[in-house]
Amino acid sequence: MKVSRKTTIPELTRARRAHGRRGALLNSAFQTILSLVTLFLVFSPLTRADDFWKQKPPSQWSHDQALKLVRRSPWAKVEVVVFLRRENQASYSIPTGTKHCDPDAIDQNGNCLQKGKIEAPVDSSRQPNAAPRLSPSTAFLVRWESVAPVTQAFARLEELGEHTLTTFQAQPLRVPADRYVITVKLEQPGFAGFEPFTVTRAGEPDLRATLKTRTGTVTPLEVEFTGAGANSSVHFFFPRTLNRVPLLGPGMDSADFNMEGPGFAVHSKFTLDSELLKQPQASL
Repeated sequence: MKVSRKTTIPELTRARRAHGRRGALLNSAFQTILSLVTLFLVFSPLTRADDFWKQKPPSQWSHDQALKLVRRSPWAKVEVVVFLRRENQASYSIPTGTKHCDPDAIDQNGNCLQKGKIEAPVDSSRQPNAAPRLSPSTAFLVRWESVAPVTQAFARLEELGEHTLTTFQAQPLRVPADRYVITVKLEQPGFAGFEPFTVTRAGEPDLRATLKTRTGTVTPLEVEFTGAGANSSVHFFFPRTLNRVPLLGPGMDSADFNMEGPGFAVHSKFTLDSELLKQPQASL
């Protein structure tokens, strides 16, 4: 079949124009995607624009910045407690009402008796100093003390005249250079009568703690308590080596902290930079 030249040329012209429009659309889409990627990189946590401890010396940290390091930072985080099951009974009756509880697990007083039932933290943007706002569930502040920014933050708060605040934030009495110190502070009791930091009849802590890394798992060499009641806290002193091998390797490494008490457990994972761990630790 013959195709006339008059028909072929307009069709070819339209095809070329359509191809040009597609090319322009593709180029526009590419520019849009490139702009979005650029914005993502600018605002992404990977850029660490908020790592003020890397940008300026401790003497220039503000009150809120120093407090953030000991409250909500790579080395300080709030962890919600998990209540352990005991046979057929709930470990505790948590007064959360009926919002997050199965209907058949609510007692006559409106308390949730569901085993292991907790409520997760909610939006932290409404709370000052980047501290998460919590539900009535129990929570702990878990802090890795043995890094330079944390000890420097406590020192900065002292410089600003905040001795009472540092005590309330469970500043350890000492941070030995041959130990990794982890503090667990009662952040949110959750309900009346919950006293996690109890001792046995022999006067020993009724707590079991471990620190696990790629090298292995260690238990604390020492345990110290500070504060009382809602301001109570416990400090675990772990060895830095296991069978003469450093517990944390060079570069970035991670460590899993676990603590169990009477009927409850808490877990926290830290990612640590060995360069910060090598810096001299201040004796507090």
